[in-house]
Amino acid sequence: MKKVGRRSQKAGLPPGAFVTVGDHGRDLGHVHAFYYNADGMTEDRSDQLDGSAPAARAGQVGWLDFDGLENDKFVAAIAERFGLHPLLIEDVLNFDQRPKLEEYQDKLFIVVKMLSLDHVTGSVRIEQISFVLAKDLVLSFQERPGDVLDPIRDRIRNDLGRVRRSGSDYLLYALIDVIVDNYFLVVEHLGKRIEELERKISLRPGEDDLLTIQEIRSQLILLSRHALPVRELTGRLNTLQSDLIDKSTRRYLNDLQDHTLYITDSISTFRDMLANLENTWHAGVNLRMGQVMKLLTIISTIFIPLTFIVGVYGMNFRHMPELQWRYGYFLTLGVMGGLVVIMLILFKKRGWI
Repeated sequence: MKKVGRRSQKAGLPPGAFVTVGDHGRDLGHVHAFYYNADGMTEDRSDQLDGSAPAARAGQVGWLDFDGLENDKFVAAIAERFGLHPLLIEDVLNFDQRPKLEEYQDKLFIVVKMLSLDHVTGSVRIEQISFVLAKDLVLSFQERPGDVLDPIRDRIRNDLGRVRRSGSDYLLYALIDVIVDNYFLVVEHLGKRIEELERKISLRPGEDDLLTIQEIRSQLILLSRHALPVRELTGRLNTLQSDLIDKSTRRYLNDLQDHTLYITDSISTFRDMLANLENTWHAGVNLRMGQVMKLLTIISTIFIPLTFIVGVYGMNFRHMPELQWRYGYFLTLGVMGGLVVIMLILFKKRGWI
């Protein structure tokens, strides 16, 4: 889980100050650029600190993906080249942003969270990614290298789907869509864990199951924290009156909004299931404890009359006729055994055992 960024680093600074807030590495700036249209594409990677990339030709759509944002010179060069507002850059550098959508004159600014599953530890990795949508251009800003956007890169390289024949607004939709698709992977993984836990608890609840319930609940809360704002974001993006979003793209944005609704509904359902599982766990533990107490009670009840008999004949009185009788010991054992059998039969008839 990503640590919470320390906003105190910005205390006292003027609005729009370039200060990175949150967890990040110390890599230099990198840019991965795509320029494409229906006829072809060019791809370029650059490690230059001036944020440069090949210029687009007329009729092409550009996608520039930046990381290494802790380098002030790199960020300043990007802001200057593309005319980005200082407050926009401030939000880009704040890796603890809530997913949101903002309008900046001829640009749209969008912040979302990329979620990916660590299949080794089962934890959810979180990374913030910011998008700037302009005419025939999409800029993306990442905390660090590595993301879930490779399917879009492959579509551009291999001319798959509609990306190469659509504008920058469709590219933005496709990028957010693949991020939301990874939300499905995380939700489905948590759903499988809940199903397995449900089977285990129904058979025999263990002490570690309650810890597992708390762990899954914390991951669902984390997922809900990022998925709910994305649902609001896609809804607003779908209804936003902007020349940057073509009418043909709104149908896809509406479908994306439906996906986010499904995700948030699934999260709510899973949280209810966990609450029921926790109640089932407590009921199972109490039932097992009740069975143990029942067994101990039956054993104690059986031994009460036996203890009484043994106590009576354990007294040190001189004149106790049964002590001198040849068959007294065997008769006492028989009476004790008979009492045990009678009590077991009585318990069985009453349904206690």
